[in-house]
Amino acid sequence: MPLPKLSLQVLEAFETVARHGSMQEAAAQLGISISSVSHHVARLEEELGATLLDRTTRPFALTREGRETLHHLSLGLQHLRRATSETAVAGLLGARSLNVGLVEDFESNLGPELAGILAGRMPRAKLSFSNVLSHQAPDLLRRGDLDIAIASDPDRNIGDLQVLPLLRDPFVIVHPANLPVSPEDLLRGAHALPFLRFNPSHQIGRLVEAHLARNRISLTERYNFDTVQSIMAVVAKGQGWSMITPLGYVRAERFASQVRLRPLPVAGFTRRISLLARADFDRAAAGAIAQLVRTTLPPVAIEPALAGHSWLAESFTVVTDPS
Repeated sequence: MPLPKLSLQVLEAFETVARHGSMQEAAAQLGISISSVSHHVARLEEELGATLLDRTTRPFALTREGRETLHHLSLGLQHLRRATSETAVAGLLGARSLNVGLVEDFESNLGPELAGILAGRMPRAKLSFSNVLSHQAPDLLRRGDLDIAIASDPDRNIGDLQVLPLLRDPFVIVHPANLPVSPEDLLRGAHALPFLRFNPSHQIGRLVEAHLARNRISLTERYNFDTVQSIMAVVAKGQGWSMITPLGYVRAERFASQVRLRPLPVAGFTRRISLLARADFDRAAAGAIAQLVRTTLPPVAIEPALAGHSWLAESFTVVTDPS
């Protein structure tokens, strides 16, 4: 059977509508008119001879054929975007040196993947990868110790650096898998299990403490930890509960079977992972690397978390709009 002659824009339009459930949101995301989005989706349906969207619901729902089409098209588009990004990075960076800082959440997944890609595309370059803490990244960039850093957005003004958003990483509750308690009881301090805090000098710790304060939640302070691995280990032993993010959960996946993730029963909050770059670092190169990271994140970081927690799909997402 010959393949239909469709443009990439047609395929991308359908994928975006399917993800957002709205022609209007897809149009805003793609920077084209609503009528163009509608035309593209109708063109794909015509070529495939199938109805892909149930337009009687709001937001739009995928039909069975639509779900199958989205699965296959998304895989293909993901490979195309990654190939395009890799080629762009190679062309932009040439033989220059590159010093990259990564938060430890990426040490076992994105780090090795990104290092392998850049090493292959920059065979003559001096390439360096190091682990950094998010709150330290801006100063390391300013001193010239790093060219780029992939870290949580700083909680202070960094107008002198380039910031390219990559990932929304929402906070969730984690507790022992067999604990018969509700998240509401944990937040009220109605259960004897202690709350495990991140070190308050770390950016992630400050985010959690600020959210607890906003919601007037007071929890006894007994334990502080520098890493999510330590927190997950204690939770897995049934000795505490905490607030972490899906990215941290995937980083400490060896404890996954012994813990349970739950949505927050209060207003949610999210940290944003971004690519930070020195002001004098080539903007086109920074943009190409950021796009490469966006295409690499789903299989190594997002999909492992969604496999057992589909309710995270709306909040744990790649930021596709660099603005």
